[in-house]
Amino acid sequence: MAHIVTSVLENRPVAQDYYELRMAWPSWAPAPLPGQFLTVRTVDGPVPLLRRPFAFSGFDRADSAASIIYQRRGHATTLMTAKRPFDPFDILAPLGNGFPDPKPGRRPILIAGGIGMGPMLFLAERLAQTPYPGVLIIGARSAQYLPRVVLSRSVQTILCTDDGSAGRKGSAVDVAREEIRHEGCAPELYLCGPHGMLAAGHALAEELDAPAWVAMEQTMGCAVGACMGCVVRVHGGEEYARVCMEGPVFDSRTIVWT
Repeated sequence: MAHIVTSVLENRPVAQDYYELRMAWPSWAPAPLPGQFLTVRTVDGPVPLLRRPFAFSGFDRADSAASIIYQRRGHATTLMTAKRPFDPFDILAPLGNGFPDPKPGRRPILIAGGIGMGPMLFLAERLAQTPYPGVLIIGARSAQYLPRVVLSRSVQTILCTDDGSAGRKGSAVDVAREEIRHEGCAPELYLCGPHGMLAAGHALAEELDAPAWVAMEQTMGCAVGACMGCVVRVHGGEEYARVCMEGPVFDSRTIVWT
């Protein structure tokens, strides 16, 4: 983890209430991995007091740039929408643990919902540069919430919406099930999105006897493991795990979903 005071390169809307912010990345700073996150100090004053966590949605060492996709939800994220090129950007990064590589012989199936699209876009681009590219499935309630971002042509992408207004009709997990049956592959699932979607993805993995990795979304206080404000219930010796430290990426079998 490093404290980085960098600058905004671009901050643009990519869907209704969703924005992509690109920031300069210093050469001395550790490179983020898909699944890791940063925390932002949105203003110099005392309100809002706490830093806000956001997952990385991309990183390019050659361009010295990293990016996040965030949703305008409250006061802090509304303030972020006003950021312009050259504005200072105070972050702690990279934080948490990223996604593991797929197991040999497994087909990576990446499933994104809502704000969970950011880490999945990052992972899809990274896997596209390896011998085991995956298929990226992005789900949203309707067309206006699907991201307008440019992906490399090597990233196979399937869009779906709950109301059928764009792409396939249905949830991202249902579309993933259809795609796996169509391909007849041995899948490995990667998911980020709402809790219900992650639970459904875990159930699908159990049904298919496939590994699944989930990036958990939790409200965070300190994001460095001290406050215990982001814990989730897990199986095993410890009853709880900190999303900011032991996560945010977990083997779905370790999470208590009920």
